[in-house]
Amino acid sequence: MLNPAEIYILRRENQYLKVHNTRLKQWHLIQKDKADKLEEENKKLKREIEKLRQGERKLKEELQKIKKQRDTYKGMIFKPKIQVKDSGVIQNRKLGGQPGHPGVSRKVPVRIDQAVRCFLKICPACQSKLKRSDVIKTHTVCDIPNFEVIRTTVTEYRSERQWCERCHKEVLGKPAMIIPHSRLGLNLIIQILIFKYVCRMSLEVLTETLFQTYGVKISQGGIINILKKTREYLGADYTKLLKAIRSSPVKHADETGWRIKGVNSFLWAFLTKLEVYYTIEETRGGGVAKQVLGDSRPTDVLIRDDYAGYKNLPLKQQSCWAHLLRKSREEVNQPKSSKQMNNLHFTLKNMYQDLLAVINQPFNQEERQRDYQNYSLKLHQLMDMKFRAKDAMRIQTRIQNQGTNLITAILHDGVSLTNNAAERQIRPAVVVRKISGGSRSTAGAEVFAINFSVIQTIRMRNQPLIPTLKGLILHGATGKN
Repeated sequence: MLNPAEIYILRRENQYLKVHNTRLKQWHLIQKDKADKLEEENKKLKREIEKLRQGERKLKEELQKIKKQRDTYKGMIFKPKIQVKDSGVIQNRKLGGQPGHPGVSRKVPVRIDQAVRCFLKICPACQSKLKRSDVIKTHTVCDIPNFEVIRTTVTEYRSERQWCERCHKEVLGKPAMIIPHSRLGLNLIIQILIFKYVCRMSLEVLTETLFQTYGVKISQGGIINILKKTREYLGADYTKLLKAIRSSPVKHADETGWRIKGVNSFLWAFLTKLEVYYTIEETRGGGVAKQVLGDSRPTDVLIRDDYAGYKNLPLKQQSCWAHLLRKSREEVNQPKSSKQMNNLHFTLKNMYQDLLAVINQPFNQEERQRDYQNYSLKLHQLMDMKFRAKDAMRIQTRIQNQGTNLITAILHDGVSLTNNAAERQIRPAVVVRKISGGSRSTAGAEVFAINFSVIQTIRMRNQPLIPTLKGLILHGATGKN
């Protein structure tokens, strides 16, 4: 039995423990609230971290795309050093003239328009009289006439109203080489076309150049009206270009972006070795290619890139190897390119070189047929290979989409393996687009397509530009050559 004193002590301890236990429960609740708040904040931070990681992944993907674009256009802007293998050692050398190579300078013109004899009467050192000499030193200079000499010539044609006694009609003499109802001469119109479509001047620069060079004041609106008139004069020749391209056994096609009144449109280029036909449409759909090339023969060959809009055209097709090799090279140049991708790129390069050797040989139908069967088998082997690397699978998909269109050139004479001809003809239009930003109206787009098609065709044919344009414009304006 406990005595009263021990019971008192135990009661005091029990009371103390109750109070302490109550305080501990209160602290526990406070700490639990803090823990719950920290847990909630931790979850929020985890969600934010996950969002940041997703953003980081997207940025990495965009960075990879930008690097691919950079690598694509890097060689077009920055000229790299060329690797040359000399005595088994690869050396880097710069582009251009090399040390020890003979220099090339401007040649002396064959035609000399005038000869000027230069001599002194008095010595510039001692002021004594000098005698003439037969020993000369020549220096030939090519220059343009003085600007005051090449100012415009304003001509008033006074056509006599004459009476024919036999026909009993009034006849009127018409000046030659003059466009009816035009206050501007043919030479000036030709110069405007050259400045606009060959020199690719903007309207503002063109008007200033005409004024400073020839003293001609023409507003930008006046220039636009002249270009619209030439569209009418050259319209029939533009239609002839379309017929020539449709009837050609081999033709190229390509397209690029264009803007009409700030709205995205597309410029299409269709060409042969001697003609180019441009058209600007609101869509990049396959209906444009079908409308332009729909009348082609089934035996004709279209050389094009891997754009699917040409796929269903009713004619043979040759896919561009330059596009395939460029995409393959982009995959190989990636930091983490796979070994399978490197092997595939090496195989494609060798196949392209072998195909070049085949099509450069004189055409023989039987030999070409055997070569076609051989390379068709190689292509199907590439398409059936089991790749695990994603980069190799992407290039394999491109090959599968093109199929035997990659080797159509073997069966046809004069067909190229690349679409570089179309790329070269579409590049001048891209330069114009960068300067002007496109067209301000649908009519302006049509004006550009017609005038540019005719001028580029004349240059492709290596015809003299000015005389040929004169003949075409006169024929379109007056119906006479």
